[in-house]
Amino acid sequence: MRADALACYGNPAAITPRLDALASKSARFDRSFVNHTKCTPSRCSLVTAQYPHVGGHRTLDMPVRPHEPNLVRTLKDAGYRTALIGKNHCVDDQTLPLTLDFHGRGKGGDTQLDPADPPPMATGSYYVGRFTAPLDTCGDHTSTTLALDWLTEQVQTQPETPAFLWLNWDAPHPPYRAPEPFFGSTPRDKIPPLLPTPDPEGRAGFHDRLTEAYQTAGMTEAQWRETHGCYLDMCGLIDHEVGRVLDKLDELGIAENTIVLVWSDHGDFAGDYGLPEKWDTCFTDNLIRVPTLIHAPGRVEAQVVDAMFESIDLLPTALDLAGVNRPAGIQGISYRGVLEGRDEPPRDIAFCQGGQEPELLAKTVAADAKPRPCMAYQMKQAALYADPTINLRAKMIRSDTHKYVFRMDGSEELYDLIEDPGELRNVAAVPAAAPNLAKMRARMMQKLVEAETVDPPQDYLES
Repeated sequence: MRADALACYGNPAAITPRLDALASKSARFDRSFVNHTKCTPSRCSLVTAQYPHVGGHRTLDMPVRPHEPNLVRTLKDAGYRTALIGKNHCVDDQTLPLTLDFHGRGKGGDTQLDPADPPPMATGSYYVGRFTAPLDTCGDHTSTTLALDWLTEQVQTQPETPAFLWLNWDAPHPPYRAPEPFFGSTPRDKIPPLLPTPDPEGRAGFHDRLTEAYQTAGMTEAQWRETHGCYLDMCGLIDHEVGRVLDKLDELGIAENTIVLVWSDHGDFAGDYGLPEKWDTCFTDNLIRVPTLIHAPGRVEAQVVDAMFESIDLLPTALDLAGVNRPAGIQGISYRGVLEGRDEPPRDIAFCQGGQEPELLAKTVAADAKPRPCMAYQMKQAALYADPTINLRAKMIRSDTHKYVFRMDGSEELYDLIEDPGELRNVAAVPAAAPNLAKMRARMMQKLVEAETVDPPQDYLES
């Protein structure tokens, strides 16, 4: 879920009343950025409060391991009952029982992933449209039900034991599909204009490779608008599920003693730049900027926070608000002092990374080498197999005014976010941009030093 998919973040087409109401009573972070644009590495950075490279989290197949810092495990060790409902994609099999008392997932989440025959538009668009299954059989809805049952059981049987519940919904992850009554609920005519194809001069290679593999070059503006509308319909579904959770907190009488965090592991193109889904080494704001809310009654006043914030900061802040000591060796920062008006914002840039090293990319397999969840993912894999260099490691920093990307092949990108907020023109090679390029290069070097591993934790020096 990208930040601008919600009405409270300024989208005039979004229908997200429950999240908007929650945001009005919360600290809403306007510039919250993920540290990786792929699912598992991003979730790992959330849980470890470390940058993904520290633990080697670069793929879907490298989750959190037992030896790593783990802030959910910290809560469990502090006496909390812990549960994850929904897709894991975060901790490995050995770490799961050390971290969670319960893990489950609602039924019905993995059906109807390919479009109808004949498809309403290009298969590579990920567009499915109407999810024909009844709402009460959809995976996200049944996951909510499972979570609320767990929460109710916790309150009824162990009311004095604190609890941590992570409800991890699939939507609005593609394929783009929404059940009734959400499909078609977003007014398509109110959707802001989608971003056009970037300037070919200096454009990253993945864009053309993906467009070719997805076979979406012929899609019309109206088709991409419909795709984006369906994406927003899915956000409306999640808004409804959030409402179910908030209502249950009220029903159980624990709403005023519960910290509620809303966060997403990455955004989505959803038709911007003529692309669907996401890409590991793309760092445009529609992928890295996510909604982040911290609702802590009696602890955090309602406010809009303009300070730079990263995913690794969320759980350190939550633990601080809950009065639980953070583990040593983490890189995330507690923003409690910022929220309480005592501290200045600690970050001047946001940092993000993605991609793999050549040795790993050399092992890329063909699209038909193993099962993929849907045909569009086959196409995505075909693009990577045809040119693995499009996923070479890359790192990004984003300041108030500029975004700088350095790729392992030596290529650079620089975007002037004031003049070009859509990041359509890479000005790294423009002579007039040379002073800003030099400034951002130097800041990237400083950040790479700052982001080095903190293992072993330095607290042993205190003795």
